[in-house]
Amino acid sequence: SGLVADDPAVVAKVPVITSADFMADKITNYFTFQPLTEAAKGGGSGGGRDRTTPNVSIINPGTGSTVTNTVSVQVSATDNVGVSQVVLKVDGNVIGTSNIAPYNFSWNTTGLSSGTHTLSATAIDAAGNSKISSIQVGYNTSSGSDITPPSVIITSPVNGASVSSTITVDISASDNIGVGAVTLSVDGTTVGTDNAAPYSFSWNTTNVAAGVHTLTASANDAAGNSNSAGIQVTVNTVVIGGVELPANYFLTMPPVGQQGTEFSCVSWAVATARSVEKFYKANAVSYSTSVNIFSPEYIYNQAKASAECSSGSGLYTCLNILKNQGVSTWQTMPYSDANGCSLLPNSTQTTEAANFKIGSFAIVSQADEVAIKTLLTQKHALIAGTSIDDSFTNAAAGFIWKSFSGSYGTNHGYVICGYDDSKHAYKVMNSWGTAWGDAGYSWIDYDFFGTLPGSVYVIQNAL
Repeated sequence: SGLVADDPAVVAKVPVITSADFMADKITNYFTFQPLTEAAKGGGSGGGRDRTTPNVSIINPGTGSTVTNTVSVQVSATDNVGVSQVVLKVDGNVIGTSNIAPYNFSWNTTGLSSGTHTLSATAIDAAGNSKISSIQVGYNTSSGSDITPPSVIITSPVNGASVSSTITVDISASDNIGVGAVTLSVDGTTVGTDNAAPYSFSWNTTNVAAGVHTLTASANDAAGNSNSAGIQVTVNTVVIGGVELPANYFLTMPPVGQQGTEFSCVSWAVATARSVEKFYKANAVSYSTSVNIFSPEYIYNQAKASAECSSGSGLYTCLNILKNQGVSTWQTMPYSDANGCSLLPNSTQTTEAANFKIGSFAIVSQADEVAIKTLLTQKHALIAGTSIDDSFTNAAAGFIWKSFSGSYGTNHGYVICGYDDSKHAYKVMNSWGTAWGDAGYSWIDYDFFGTLPGSVYVIQNAL
């Protein structure tokens, strides 16, 4: 069929757009069909990605102690599944790694400069989760000098939290004499510095990619001692809605196309959605093959799962081509199922395509009616890939797909381009020519669409 499955590991990193009501009331039952077990929440043998970070601490030497000669550094590290590696650093330089407990290291301090030095131990598990514990020690420190580092902890959000939009990061820091400044960084990039308690920062999560990110709080005192603490959070959800929606809404679409004998439905849906984005972003009044109608051929010939033209392609795969390469216009690379599907873009087509990249794309739950309608009213055509049956395949004028009938199991890509509450249905555009459905369009019931096996994507940040 025209739609094939993408790698679940990469799909799992795609951001999710959801309405607030759906997130609060339906998301658990919809995605799991039963309450999540503790194992499923945390990973491990219960299924799902392991997002639990290891526990790690340096138990010898003690923080603020003075070291000399060769020091035995002892690190404690545990994990819900298992620790893969512990890395010990001194002032950011690796001095040893250990894969087996007990995690003990021999540190030769000879040659260190006099003053305060930072020991940090990083524990990493098999899923790539990591956590750092740091202490400070003195070497050849003169009597009476301050070598006690501040204490610092991120109090909000909690480790492992899922975050979205703009959040507040709260940090608690203290010192035996006084904290000089507290700095927050995200994945090593400084977000801000605060010189007075309470230490609080605003972080706009929409500026980073979906996935796991490390927040690090660093505190220093007047003597130059410093300490840091880190947590990991997941950015993968954008909440929309909260506005009154019209009873119906329909996007202005490009002409209906015909994919012919090539199994290119997904690339047609993706190229059509990209055309809609360009049409509305440019405030265009009409569609043109040289300006804002894009080439399914450019996408399909690179995305198909095998060499045959009867090979399908994945939604993520096609959208990722838009993100990394862009897409050429129809005029520059016309679509024709008679030309075969092995023709790859030439330099002219690739150069033009780079002008039409997208910033990102996201997943929307098929059962989230509010999110789908909201995105449509925001002038986004949605890309659907679902199972279909004989009744959909043979849709005629006036048909509303409300249940499976006849055989099904074929997977197909198409575009959601509107909705009508009086029909209780979404309007969809197909790539089977104007003889199908209502001149190339048809309807799918809201509730039935929410039960279909498949996925829905939306293009974001396109010019």
